[in-house]
Amino acid sequence: MVDQTRREFLKLGLAAAASAVTASAIEIPLFGNQNSSMQTQLNNANTQLANLKTRVNTVVGFVSLSITEQSLLEKIVETIIPTDTDPGAKEAGVIYFIDRALAGDYGQSANMFMDGPFVPPAQTGPITVGTQTYSAGSPKVRVGAGTNYQYPLNLREFWRVGLIALQAYANSAYGGNFETLSSANQLLLLQDLWGNKPTSFGKILPSDFAYEFTFMTWAGFLMDPIYGGNQNMVGWTYTGFNGVNFGNFYGEGKDQKTLMVATTPTRLKPASLAQYQQQASGSS
Repeated sequence: MVDQTRREFLKLGLAAAASAVTASAIEIPLFGNQNSSMQTQLNNANTQLANLKTRVNTVVGFVSLSITEQSLLEKIVETIIPTDTDPGAKEAGVIYFIDRALAGDYGQSANMFMDGPFVPPAQTGPITVGTQTYSAGSPKVRVGAGTNYQYPLNLREFWRVGLIALQAYANSAYGGNFETLSSANQLLLLQDLWGNKPTSFGKILPSDFAYEFTFMTWAGFLMDPIYGGNQNMVGWTYTGFNGVNFGNFYGEGKDQKTLMVATTPTRLKPASLAQYQQQASGSS
């Protein structure tokens, strides 16, 4: 695990260093040649720099998930959004979106009220919380509601426990690790979680974990690429969403009013927040 982490760090570091060296060096030969060849050299240098930027941008690594978690989660998200004639979760880099979210405020439950007591919903009464007894029990709330999350765990720990429990259930109920199961059984297992079929699941409710990884999978497929997922905007291309392209981002010559009153829809090539920021700052 340490060697793998070191390799990922070296890939990122060497790519960034190569980018910096090349970017600073490409101007050197321009002053040592005649003007007739300067434009050709400039074009070649720009091409080299563009290629290097692409390489750096596509070097990916993990900042939160362990190697074991990476392998398992990759198959989970690919089961939810499989690759067929169109790109799926794999091509969108959903696992990188989740990894970065878990390493940030989301994983630390920074925007959640995390003080106890932690009272599971839908308990039949009477129940006692502290010194107070509630004869009707606790209220039933929908899966995914904020008040439904009643665990003394931040979301990074919640995912860690959930992934371990899912893998254990895969072995006990289906005879092997989730990654080794047939696609049909992988789908059945996820359905089991939604139905709370596992009787033991690391002291968390299986449907709570099912909701969280399903929601985050779709978020990684459809959110702006600036957050680590929806790579190459494959999710937006698939759904026809244009991002921040309001009609003329690529020089299409349209505006929002024209698009709104048009009798036929126009499918625009999507543009991301990062592209918008680069355009607004004048950088390429």
